[in-house]
Amino acid sequence: MDGSLFVLLLLSGLFWSSSGLSRPYFYINKAMSWPEAQSYCRERFTDLATADSMDDVNRLVNIVDAGYSGSVWIGLKRGTQTRWVWSDGENNTSQYYNWDSRQPDGDGNCIATYSGAWKFWIHLSKNPKSME
Repeated sequence: MDGSLFVLLLLSGLFWSSSGLSRPYFYINKAMSWPEAQSYCRERFTDLATADSMDDVNRLVNIVDAGYSGSVWIGLKRGTQTRWVWSDGENNTSQYYNWDSRQPDGDGNCIATYSGAWKFWIHLSKNPKSME
């Protein structure tokens, strides 16, 4: 697989929260900026991935293609200087965070994940620098 490709995770399903079912996640191997990824997800599914627990994070990590070692966009974005919100608007403010060490560092407005840990990224990047 071309290591320069950027991957995003998609969230689908409208009734998961009220039914107590797990969110269905999809892995799409396509280079996009965060706004492009959000539009793509909204047109074809529901929105970018939302994670409310470590179980959600583990499920996200496990659906990414074996052998892929890059980062993926998730639906978390800066709402204000001190607040983070999910792009689907359902959980207005995120109550769960899985920040990597030394994060958040204030450098960026959107979140990508690498091996389950979250890091800041500038949302216009289609191929963020290595997250290792």
